[in-house]
Amino acid sequence: MNAIVNTPSTPSTPTPTSTRTVIESNHMGGQWIDRIYKSGTTDAVELINKDSTRYQGRVYRRIISLQNIEGQNFFAVAYESADGRWFDNCGMPIKKPTNITKELEEESSELNTFTTPLPATSE
Repeated sequence: MNAIVNTPSTPSTPTPTSTRTVIESNHMGGQWIDRIYKSGTTDAVELINKDSTRYQGRVYRRIISLQNIEGQNFFAVAYESADGRWFDNCGMPIKKPTNITKELEEESSELNTFTTPLPATSE
């Protein structure tokens, strides 16, 4: 995971515990967001919630159809959590796409999550 781990710096920052650290790259535009991180060597993904905890449910890989500025269609990857949250191929939250490729919608594969723990903070 390439997340920047740091100590809290804003008043609304989630408080780290002995088993959880605050992930600063989940702080975007002045607010905390849920975000997906992907291993560079495998298809494993990990959803980190806005409070810096790991999501324990399944994350599904979906193929969606998009259009470029010339009106040509192309396919892109999106991720859906079991509780209905959607993320683009960069791991950023998005609204549920309306253009999910139908033939892959029912064949979603469960992706493995990282097994390495987040580093603990020293108190």
